[in-house]
Amino acid sequence: MLRPPKGALPVCSRCGTVMERQPVVRPLPLAVFLAVSTALVGLSIPALLGPPPPPRPQTTENLA
Repeated sequence: MLRPPKGALPVCSRCGTVMERQPVVRPLPLAVFLAVSTALVGLSIPALLGPPPPPRPQTTENLA
């Protein structure tokens, strides 16, 4: 792809329409992803640091 000179609008070589610059990462979906992932990690930390649950007693019904 050839680069247009500075100040010129890039044009599609196939259809001739003017191309627009798109950001690599859109800010709103990135912010939502970071908020959700932070909330999930924050909620899982107490479960990881808390005491383990007591062992369940085994009965003959559970072994079968």
